[in-house]
Amino acid sequence: MALQAEALFKRLQQDGIAVELIATNPVLSRATANIRGVRTLTQGVLFVCNLIRALRRNRVVHLLGASHWYFVLRVVPTLVLGKLFRRQVILNYRGGEAPGFFAQWAVFAVPIVRLADVITVPSSYLFRVFERYSLNPTIIGNFVDLERFRFRQRDRLEPRLLVTRTLEPLYNIKMAIKAFAIVQKKYPCAHLDVVGGGSEESNLKAWVRRQGWTGIDFHGAVPNQEIFGFLDRADILLNPTNADNLPMNLLEAFAAGVPVVTTNVGGIRDLVGQDEAALTVNPDDAASMAVRIEQLLSEPQTVVRITQEAKSRSERFTWDKIGRSWIALYQTVNK
Repeated sequence: MALQAEALFKRLQQDGIAVELIATNPVLSRATANIRGVRTLTQGVLFVCNLIRALRRNRVVHLLGASHWYFVLRVVPTLVLGKLFRRQVILNYRGGEAPGFFAQWAVFAVPIVRLADVITVPSSYLFRVFERYSLNPTIIGNFVDLERFRFRQRDRLEPRLLVTRTLEPLYNIKMAIKAFAIVQKKYPCAHLDVVGGGSEESNLKAWVRRQGWTGIDFHGAVPNQEIFGFLDRADILLNPTNADNLPMNLLEAFAAGVPVVTTNVGGIRDLVGQDEAALTVNPDDAASMAVRIEQLLSEPQTVVRITQEAKSRSERFTWDKIGRSWIALYQTVNK
């Protein structure tokens, strides 16, 4: 979400639109950042102070929103303060956990969401969720900068696997590692790169060591501009998530020509179809993911079919298409 916000900010500036970026997770000193409760409280106070200053200077607020504590600590104050300052607020809601969150907290969440002047979501999946609560959102997708990615058609693959997700429980990185371990029994030269940081990083590394598995490299969090290098070297991307909406890591893989094996949760089915642009498996099914990996390694015709379709689908999310929708919406609410 932060990467999409930064990308939007840069593109809007390039198009001559006056825009200001407010971080929802302000940078703290190392000492403060390491104290969990203090970190959350300090970031919350800094965010609200920065928001109030920005509200005095700007007429339209574009908030990237999500569920759970982020909703309470970022969405609620932005929508309430936006109303108090009589600003036009666009709530751009994201995140694959929305169905469970709204099912549990609808009495609280729905009235807050209604404070937004416009609600947008990036996928048909979230559109259906919001429609259940008569919230009537507009769909404007994520955008992928195709200029950053060179499409390379792969056919006969090597077992060079890649995961590019935050190492948090939601994304179930263990499933991908288990699938890799199964594949490595048949392909001893198999290699897995895990790109991303998060609260699970040290536990995952320790677990891999205990299992005695080799051929797995953890790279930690890397700058987004380095992701293309990992994609260019990889032959298969694994996406083992337990919930998702319109994942950027899939769009980036599509643009680079990397075939994908992904769980079929949330909005992923809308994006990839019935194994049309990627091969899908049920969540937390490492054995099936391993079968799908081996299918790609042995079926070059399947690789060409899904990567060509994936490339076509990624082209729906260029700035020329998505940016036009955002600019039109800004002009409408700013009248």
